[in-house]
Amino acid sequence: MDYLLATSQGLARQLDGCMAYDAEYNHGLSDHLPMLLHSMHALGATESRLQEYASSYATRLEPRRVIPVDTGDWLALRGRLDACHALSGMFAQRIAVAGRDSILRDALPHLMPGVGAGAFHGLIRCGHALAARHDGELANGLAYWAAAWLPLMPSADADEVRRPLPSPSLDLASWARCAHDLRTALDTGQPRITLRMKAWSAAPQFPVLAFALCANDDTLRDIARFAATVYAQTGNFTVMHMVTSAHALLTLGPWFDDLKLATRWFGVALLAALRAARLTRQQIDTSLVTMNEADAISALPVLPWNELAAAAIASDDDHAAKIVYSSRALFEMFGDAAFHAAATQGMLTQTRPD
Repeated sequence: MDYLLATSQGLARQLDGCMAYDAEYNHGLSDHLPMLLHSMHALGATESRLQEYASSYATRLEPRRVIPVDTGDWLALRGRLDACHALSGMFAQRIAVAGRDSILRDALPHLMPGVGAGAFHGLIRCGHALAARHDGELANGLAYWAAAWLPLMPSADADEVRRPLPSPSLDLASWARCAHDLRTALDTGQPRITLRMKAWSAAPQFPVLAFALCANDDTLRDIARFAATVYAQTGNFTVMHMVTSAHALLTLGPWFDDLKLATRWFGVALLAALRAARLTRQQIDTSLVTMNEADAISALPVLPWNELAAAAIASDDDHAAKIVYSSRALFEMFGDAAFHAAATQGMLTQTRPD
């Protein structure tokens, strides 16, 4: 049997096993197992390594809760974690009948106003599922995105998807610098990324700045480059999710009728995440300068890609394989050394469950 076919079937078997677990565990931590399994597989892991990792990781997970919920109006269920299993079944059924292309084109515009769901893990999970070509896991990803939906604007409802947004006015550098100037009276010291994002969305100037980022054909690439540069220089845990979520959105890009509109909604969540990352103004300024200077980018430390892949496969860290996989994919898309540096940072930084 062809080796790639065998390993793909092995990945599918492992992802099938992931269907038995809830999307979150331990009071709000996201299940990373499906994303990690796909990342490790893409980096070259054997099926035995996937099985070993899955068996170890699954000990922390919780069995899927089966709660009967009417999914006739699934948009009304956004933000209801108790509906996650029912939503997964609904999406799986619709994918089986209409195909993934149709379901993605229909669902994604309604999910983007809450794209920060689970610290972007709904989006990220969908990106991995699509790359893995596993419809069951794609249904799980869409369901988690909907169930953990995180609207950060007061009017982020279904109608908002098609309503004209305020005219953008800032380039990425100006927007990122303005983000640091946001102030809020709410508690932004929460340990969870999503709680800090929600707190920052209450800042008085947040609604004005949220849609101010100009979106063009290169904006997603530039966001990914900026996030990768910041992460390479700081190892910031929240910023790491900005890298992997930007990659996921690029993966899903062909299924958006209006990717620029999707990018603007992504910018809303990124604004909250950027502030939730607790970066200093100097860190933001340094990264903005570095990302536009070839010599500065090339001076960032890197390890060979084969060493990074091997280390990520062997690692038991919750994020190592994900950041190396996404960074390598982004490097292959755009050829920017910042992504190589981000992958290297990912193997040097120990992370925590989130």
